[in-house]
Order: sequence, then structure tokens, then C-alpha cells
Amino acid sequence: MGVKWIMGDGTYVTVASVRRTCGIGSTEISDTDVGSTITEVEKQVPKYFNTVFTPTEKIEILNGDGTCRIRLDNNPLLAVRELKIDGTTEDPANLEIQKESGYIFLGSSADTSTFKSGRNEVVIKYVYGTVEHSSTSTTSSAASVAGTSVELSVASETDFAANDWVEIFGMDGLREAAKISATGTGTITVDKLVLAHESGSTVVKLEINENFKKLMNIICSIALVARIVGQSYTDIVGYNLAEFRVQKGEPYTQWRETATQLIRERDMLMSKIGIRPYII
Repeated sequence: MGVKWIMGDGTYVTVASVRRTCGIGSTEISDTDVGSTITEVEKQVPKYFNTVFTPTEKIEILNGDGTCRIRLDNNPLLAVRELKIDGTTEDPANLEIQKESGYIFLGSSADTSTFKSGRNEVVIKYVYGTVEHSSTSTTSSAASVAGTSVELSVASETDFAANDWVEIFGMDGLREAAKISATGTGTITVDKLVLAHESGSTVVKLEINENFKKLMNIICSIALVARIVGQSYTDIVGYNLAEFRVQKGEPYTQWRETATQLIRERDMLMSKIGIRPYII
């Protein structure tokens, strides 16, 4: 049987994972409201860290500076798909890429040796995103060619599925990311390859870092605890019966401690995760 998907579940965290983190049940806050909180947090967290957690294609227009290198606004850089310098198309296969920094260099085989000086001289289409290798991987059993809708012959297609992103790399030194459009027996078809990869190349599925998932679960939980405290203003905190009075105390004491623990864990995680550099 497949996994039941609850309305409001996000791309990275789910209603169930948030409830597991904060301990708030559906009688206190509905699945719909938890889902709305997840939607908000999943939009905010990537912006704070200046990145995305799913490989994303972007077209960028940059100023050339007359050198052989240029730095893109976003990183990690997973693949360069198209490049024009002063209106002339340059083959991305002639580039050298620094994945983490987002720098690209014109290689010795490039048609031009520099990124021409001037405003808006460089137009580039690339894929970027903060992702990591999962435990799902295989190897290619034949050399691949550059092109669109490229079918890769692989040792195993198990646990790969349409819409997964993979990274392909080998001892030829070539590396790029691509999106799976279909799988078959012993084959994986990807949307586009700009490089020709050797037989025996590694094909590994990409996934979000678990620290980011944990962080989003915690931030959602803090928001829900604030909601619990905020809606407790109508709770009865004492009873009077003739001359007798019973006071049961503030109803949100336990939630204050829960919030304290969640905030401490949030701050610890955020101190260990760096914000990606951005060039303005």
C-alpha cells in the first residue's frame, strides 16, 4: 500500500512530522491550519538561507568583466545548461564549474577566452540548489550522449522515479544534475544532459539535507505552540463556589517550556547551517 498523503502536507515536512515534533493533536489545531503553517514556513526558510532545497533552473543576465571567470548569483551550482556571451552561444561542455562557490571558468576549448566586459553581456541558464547525495545510487552501463530526453543504461533503476533529480559523475571529471522523466528496466531517462558521460559513471539521487527538514519541523512547531498559547485566553483558570475558591494556574505553563526547548534546538541548528553567499 502507498503512503497516505494528508491534505496540507508540504514538499519537505508533513502534518504528521510537525505533530510528532510539538505534540499538538488535531483536537487543538486542525490539519488544515497545520498545513497552512507548513506552507508559510517552507516558503520562508529557503529565502532566509538564500537557497532552494529542490534543484531549480534559472536564467540569469550578468555583466562581463573581461576575465575568464564569472560568479553566478546562486549556488551550489549543479549544472550549466546554456550560455551566451555577447550574443554568441558557447557550448557548456567547454566550461569548468566550481559547484559550491558558483564560479564558472572558460576552458581551453571555449570559443572565446573571456566574458566580454559590459552590461548584460552574459546570459546563462543553470540549475542550482542545496541538496545532497542520498543512499540511492547506481552506475551507468554504457556511455551517454549530450541532448534532451537522454536514456541512460544503468545497472539498476530501483528506487529511482520520475521527477527525481540525480547527479551524474565519473572518473572523466564530468559532473551535472538532471531530472528524471521516466524509468524502465535497466534505464533512466533524464530531461537534459549537456555533457557526454563515460560508462561506469555514478548516478545518485539527490535529496534535501535532513537538518533543513528538522529545522522546518521545529519552526512550524514554535508557530503552533504560539497559536495554542494565544487561543488559551478564554480558558478558565479558577472556580468560585460561595466562599470556596479553586485556582488551577495558568494553562500555558507547559507550552512555555515546550517553546523554550524548541527555540533552543532551532538556534542550535541555525548556528550550524551557513547562509549561502549572494552577490548583489
